[in-house]
Amino acid sequence: MWNVIVTFAAVVLIIYLSYVCSKYVGRGMNRNGNSHYMRMIDRLAVGQDRSLAVVQVGEKYLLVGVTPEQVNLLKELSEEDLISFNSDVGNGAVKTSEFKELMSKLGRMTKKER
Repeated sequence: MWNVIVTFAAVVLIIYLSYVCSKYVGRGMNRNGNSHYMRMIDRLAVGQDRSLAVVQVGEKYLLVGVTPEQVNLLKELSEEDLISFNSDVGNGAVKTSEFKELMSKLGRMTKKER
């Protein structure tokens, strides 16, 4: 009977210590790492193990595609190309005038590429 109680107490202690350890290790992990010259602005998952990311390097903004095998530079963005979608949302819907502005900006971006 005592063996069961001691074993149960040991399991509870191990689980508690692993929780405490992972909490402190996780707190030390920084999403952006320790980089002084680059930072990740935003990341969007587009599939399993695939994502798009906007990375700031100095004064430049880069749109990159990330897969498990490689990272590809898709486009260099200007600061005007970055639009915060959080400010465009009001009561769960995108406002019409701001949507028109977004589409016109997208049209200007594609004309620059031609």
